[in-house]
Amino acid sequence: MDFSNLDETRPDKPTEEEQMVFHYNREERLKHAPKIVQDYYAGNFKPYKGGLLKSLVNTRGNRLMFVTIIFTFGIILFMNYFGPQKSSGTLSGLDVNLSAFSYEDSVYASLKIKEASKKKKADFTDGIPVSVTFSAYDRENTLVHEEKLTGKYEGNELFLRTSFSDYDIIKVSAVCSMKDSYSALESSIEKH
Repeated sequence: MDFSNLDETRPDKPTEEEQMVFHYNREERLKHAPKIVQDYYAGNFKPYKGGLLKSLVNTRGNRLMFVTIIFTFGIILFMNYFGPQKSSGTLSGLDVNLSAFSYEDSVYASLKIKEASKKKKADFTDGIPVSVTFSAYDRENTLVHEEKLTGKYEGNELFLRTSFSDYDIIKVSAVCSMKDSYSALESSIEKH
């Protein structure tokens, strides 16, 4: 078989008989288009109902999302104002409280371990070591300063205190340990 006379490609310019004829009339096309397309090209198309509240409750899905956002926002506010305080807790059955305040260029932090009840005082007569690690954090939640303190709890009220230079510190946390128990507390800074 002879393949030498076979054309494998087309010429760059089509011949007259190969040229395509294309007729386009926009008005004719729009005449046969659906009503929504005709309205869109005429400028009468509104994809959504106006107003913020109307768009939030327009469809069933939007209403559900709006109610979910309101409900979540309410839970967050409730927990922030009425939720459990992180600045107090228990350590080996004893109440502990962390407080921190800023005065001039220093932040003062204090951990208070309350006095044991008369029944429990006998357990602490020999004195039990208590260790506390105070950590200070700035606005970006970056650790600015950390200090470890130790003390001996003998059943009476015990205070462990420290101070930091104030580098825009907004909160102080304390991790306390006594015997086999530990407690993590956190307190925001009170400005004085």
